[in-house]
Amino acid sequence: MIHFDTNALIALPLWARSGHPALTRIVEGEPCAVCAVVWYEFLAGPVEAEEVRLAHAFIRGAVVPVEAADARLAAMLFNDAGRRRTLKTDALIAATAIRAGAEFFTLNVADFEPFVDHGLHLAESAGI
Repeated sequence: MIHFDTNALIALPLWARSGHPALTRIVEGEPCAVCAVVWYEFLAGPVEAEEVRLAHAFIRGAVVPVEAADARLAAMLFNDAGRRRTLKTDALIAATAIRAGAEFFTLNVADFEPFVDHGLHLAESAGI
């Protein structure tokens, strides 16, 4: 299972042209998704309707809701990471990926590194 961060959704067209490993895995049948927070950030744009349509088709409509367990885990992640305001949303995104047991792709690897010790699996080629 692969989860994408907002910036990874934005990078999909570039990744498609360059043959990014995540896209190869998905084409070969590996499931992928984004959490509802990522989907919200993506839709907030700026983004064109065609980009939304393509991203939604690519993830096969798999927008994962944020559940109560995610909120509890995100609060713990946020507190353990030093309560930096910039990490609030990232903690919730990370918690959803952790619950899904997903490999997480982001261009902002450093923003998510504080959550690795708590079970977030950052993809090795995430920042490519």
